[in-house]
Amino acid sequence: MKHKVLVVEDEQDTADLLKQVLEREGFSVLQAKDGRQASALIGTVRPPSLVLLDLVVPYVSGPEVLKLLRHHPDWKNIPVIVVSADNYEPDIQRALSEGATAYVTKQKGSVGLLQAMKRILAAAPAQGKMVAKAGSTVPRKRRVSMRRRLQSTQRKKRAA
Repeated sequence: MKHKVLVVEDEQDTADLLKQVLEREGFSVLQAKDGRQASALIGTVRPPSLVLLDLVVPYVSGPEVLKLLRHHPDWKNIPVIVVSADNYEPDIQRALSEGATAYVTKQKGSVGLLQAMKRILAAAPAQGKMVAKAGSTVPRKRRVSMRRRLQSTQRKKRAA
């Protein structure tokens, strides 16, 4: 299945590079050049498999877009990877505490980003639905705790 990714990035060169890399890896890419455009997409298109969000975008800031995503009933469980040039630890912790699934710095390049995306998509339910073994059920609470465990693991790796 081809995963759809929403890329919220205001720098056209970076957005074009991300689109090229992601499409080469088999992803379908939807782009928003600023927070206002991303906010409009949240209410008008089907949720993607994943969102790549730059925190510094015009009109509606990245953190505000993240809040909109987390409060929209159809988008609230969509994984969000913050892609930022900032590697300041308090900003990383703030983004994660406000609902980001992961935080990847642009300096790590596309390899680090693709690894994070594949790891998250492998662990995430398909388009908001839990995938369970035949005959078993996975309670909704577990999905949240899995995201928190993933965030905790990522924080520990960054701290090491």
